Amino acid sequence: MSQEAKIIALEHVVFQLLKELELRGGISSDMILNSALGSIKNNAYPGDPERIDAAVGALKDAWTFLGKK
Repeated sequence: MSQEAKIIALEHVVFQLLKELELRGGISSDMILNSALGSIKNNAYPGDPERIDAAVGALKDAWTFLGKK
């Protein structure tokens, strides 16, 4: 199995978890995604600005996939 396939599978698991948390637990996926965005922007990982921008872009894509923004 390729790394890309593993990442796609994990993304879908995370997306489903976020949806279920919101539906069943009343926990806002917006709050979780905002927290993750802040973590990416304000921590040493993922490192250089180019990787940070790429990670922010990927997170925003996930947000769109969830129908959030």
